[in-house]
Amino acid sequence: MVKYLRIYALFFQTLFVIPLAHASQVTKENQWDWVPRESLPKAQQEQISRYCQGTYVDHWKPTNSLDTNLNAKTIYRDKSGVVHLIGDAEVIKPTSTLQANQIEGVPGKYYKTNGNIILRQKGQVIRGTSGYISNDNDSPTEFVDAKFVSIATGQRGAAKSLLRSKNGIIFIYQGYYTTCEPTEDSWKLYGNSIELNPKAGFGTAEDVQLRVHDIPVFYFPWLRFPLTSARQTGFLFPTFGFSGSKGLSLSTPFYWNLAPNYDATITPNIVTNEGNGLDLEIRHLSKYGLTTYEQSTFDEHKSFDSSRPADGAQTLLKFKTDQQFTNNISSGLLYEDNPTENKYPDVNSTSIKQKDNYERSAYLGFNSGNFSSKAIIRTYQTPDPTLDKPFDWKPRIDSSYRYATTYLNYSVDGQYTDFYDPDENNFDGKRSVLNQDISLNLSNAWGTFSPGVLLNYRDYQIHNYKSPDYDTSLNHASVYFDSSVVFERPLLIDGSIWRQTLEPRLSYLNSPYKDQSLIPNFDASVPTLNYSQAFSHQRFNGNDRVGDTEQVTLGIESRLYDGQNRQRWAFKLGQVQYLKDRYVNITGATSQNTPVDTENQSPLLGSVTYTGSNRFSLTGNVNYDVNTHKSNLAQVIIKTRPADYVRLDMSYLYTVGNEDPTNDAKQANVSTIFPVSQDWSMYLQRTYDFFKHQKTKDVAGVGYENCCVKVSLSYQEWLNDNSDMERGVFLLFNLRSLSTVGQNSGEPSVAQDYWNNGQVGY
Repeated sequence: MVKYLRIYALFFQTLFVIPLAHASQVTKENQWDWVPRESLPKAQQEQISRYCQGTYVDHWKPTNSLDTNLNAKTIYRDKSGVVHLIGDAEVIKPTSTLQANQIEGVPGKYYKTNGNIILRQKGQVIRGTSGYISNDNDSPTEFVDAKFVSIATGQRGAAKSLLRSKNGIIFIYQGYYTTCEPTEDSWKLYGNSIELNPKAGFGTAEDVQLRVHDIPVFYFPWLRFPLTSARQTGFLFPTFGFSGSKGLSLSTPFYWNLAPNYDATITPNIVTNEGNGLDLEIRHLSKYGLTTYEQSTFDEHKSFDSSRPADGAQTLLKFKTDQQFTNNISSGLLYEDNPTENKYPDVNSTSIKQKDNYERSAYLGFNSGNFSSKAIIRTYQTPDPTLDKPFDWKPRIDSSYRYATTYLNYSVDGQYTDFYDPDENNFDGKRSVLNQDISLNLSNAWGTFSPGVLLNYRDYQIHNYKSPDYDTSLNHASVYFDSSVVFERPLLIDGSIWRQTLEPRLSYLNSPYKDQSLIPNFDASVPTLNYSQAFSHQRFNGNDRVGDTEQVTLGIESRLYDGQNRQRWAFKLGQVQYLKDRYVNITGATSQNTPVDTENQSPLLGSVTYTGSNRFSLTGNVNYDVNTHKSNLAQVIIKTRPADYVRLDMSYLYTVGNEDPTNDAKQANVSTIFPVSQDWSMYLQRTYDFFKHQKTKDVAGVGYENCCVKVSLSYQEWLNDNSDMERGVFLLFNLRSLSTVGQNSGEPSVAQDYWNNGQVGY
């Protein structure tokens, strides 16, 4: 990817002007059944977010009477039968209460009201200066200069004229709608006509402005927005961007709710100095599972990079389905494709990303608990012709069975794979595998002893493209035992009785040498040696070669449990003592005259973990060679919460001498999120590679959050897969109950941690 500066920051430029303090709170808010945080009991305060200033508490209380009661200072009925209530007038019904300075009407038909109107029912309050309340199903209830609140959802608004139909639809004329708290006006929808349909779950507005702190920031001729979490057809908020080289970019997603079980999202993309494209996502949910289709297409008419011509059409597509037909039978299909010969849409809102290999696979599975089986066919598309293509599976069949009693454990894993080399320049063939593990479990409260036997069978039919074909097989048996003893003692810490254990471990493995020169490497790999791997019964990952060794592993573990019997600390230290040289590697010829590893002991393998505290957690692994006094692996991850809402994460990774040198690493990462006020936070991150002597990631950002809006603005730099440094300024904001606008870099970072999918907190 070419380096360039992307600025996703122009959507709502006035959104940067967010006050540091909340709007002053007035006593009239209590009239809306709103209770400030400081007036709530402590238990209720702890239940609401720290970003919220209070909560709604419904003061509606139904009456025990089924009759309609009239109260006022003066009540009389005129000659035409109209009842007049003057002075503190009140109409009390079983399901609602109407209050005003004056009320007149015919009970059971209608009421006209004037002065300080309050209509209250369960979960809703409406206020106005005058109104008309009808009991006729054909006539709506109407209020002038009205305000309303839905206590259950937090939706509120105001209008010059407000109508409510008998089916619950609310019409707002020349007014606004928001879900913000009464103390906060972070966003409002102002419109000449706004319709709220709670039963349908959506609202519509005409000639509407989106205002942030009463500042108009966007205009919509027509807008449809959700009132609930239910899916609704309509345009989602667009995404704007600007680049000095690419110009203005615009994405306008349209969500199409085709049916309760399938939908589509269509996103046109325009980049003024480059081209245009279209992204598509279709989802279908059946009673068996989910099916999705995604496609991203971009037509580059002009290259912003003068050193290369325009790419023209660029396309990626993906089809994926997973179905669970019964409790036992499942199937799935995955089809990924790059049909435009190693070109990748740079403007892409789908989940399909640039890859070296695009998978096409299908599977059929059966699982009945102890027994499971799965058949898979898998191929790849490799857009870059210079890269080696992975082996295809035509097919692979996996089966496994588990049997366990108090004293006996038995497992068997079978696998058949027909490998095919799409390049046809080396080898492929068929491989059959049968692995059996039989062990005894002899244990009591203070220790365990588990002897066992591993039986490995391999059969190969190898097809060579440069030499004659051949067949080969391997029948191998290994013996092992694992044992441990547990000692423990009580400890008195801070007036609580803790428990500490001391657990020596001893493991023995004898895997005899067998010549495996003719066995190829389809999927074998060398695992990273650490404390846990030291007690493994296999030297290699995968189902090809069986590693030879005779070794004794010594380990000692100590755990610390608190008064609630929760593990807080775990310390582990171990070492492998090799009794014989090793002669088998994952590739190449094997010979007992040519050892591949002559070390008689492994490095000291240490591990320490701390869990259970909200303030501090630690994970550490280290491999230390006592002969060379050097470490080939050091990993430390520290997460601290030194104060409320302050987060500091640190990690360091050092690993050398890997089978693949590209996996060698020496890098450190530090990230933090900390509040600067009640609603404002800052976040920073830096990742540095000591081998390359350069930073690989830098993030600096600021965030604002209250009960109805969340905003994140960040500057990010990161090293991409082509070792080019990319840079961007990213703005994200979430208008709760309305929409999320903007986009992130897509790189895992502290900016994503703070954003947390727009959810409250991080």
